[in-house]
Amino acid sequence: MTQSYVALLVYLVVALALAVVLSFASQWLGPRHPGAVKALPYESGIVPEAPVGYFSVRFYRVAMFFLVFDVAVVALYPWATALRHLGLPGLLRGLGFLVVVVLAFAYAWKRGGFRWD
Repeated sequence: MTQSYVALLVYLVVALALAVVLSFASQWLGPRHPGAVKALPYESGIVPEAPVGYFSVRFYRVAMFFLVFDVAVVALYPWATALRHLGLPGLLRGLGFLVVVVLAFAYAWKRGGFRWD
């Protein structure tokens, strides 16, 4: 039983050590030629002159709604595939989750969260 955990622990230690070594190796071995041109932000080759403006909050709001409800829908797939093994308690828990997601969606819709104007 503990042999499987030892193998997992060795795997995690090797992965962490490799990540640390590669991160520091890129700092130590990478080329360093600082200059004024390299200090400028890269914007598709165009040198920024002045800020054009700010993005409206609605772009971020719609993106956050998409992420939240997308993750909720993705969480339903494993539940739906294992529903036969979960039985009635699993069905009720999944339906409870669906009710919460639908109520959150309805609340966001009623508050105008999806309005683009």
